[in-house]
Amino acid sequence: MKKTLITLAAIAATLTTVAAPAIATAAPRHATVIVVDDRDRGPAHNNFGASAELNNRIARLDSRIDQGRRTGALSAREGRRLDSELRNIIALKRGYERSGRGLNRNEMASLDNRLDRLQGQIRFEKRDGDNRRW
Repeated sequence: MKKTLITLAAIAATLTTVAAPAIATAAPRHATVIVVDDRDRGPAHNNFGASAELNNRIARLDSRIDQGRRTGALSAREGRRLDSELRNIIALKRGYERSGRGLNRNEMASLDNRLDRLQGQIRFEKRDGDNRRW
């Protein structure tokens, strides 16, 4: 009986040391939210990470606009116009979120497209050379 308990304890200890690193490195499980879309604008989906990614992307674009102003790559007028477009995108995102049902795929695609377009505008304005300091 004593040998059986020692053997079982040894097996348990071995399994713990083998399984613990695998469990520790496993990706966390996220809660899934099912969103019902009664306007038939796309299938429902989980938008926890999507909203955070949009917020990160907005923050990066805002930083690029500020950096362009500081370095002189963007004129004051260009900076104001780009800031205005970014504020419009933020307002649109808040409007979508205010509905209480989360962001559906069409809304995400719309925001992504507008952010892509703004990113291209920032890149163009910073490189067009019409406000460079020599």
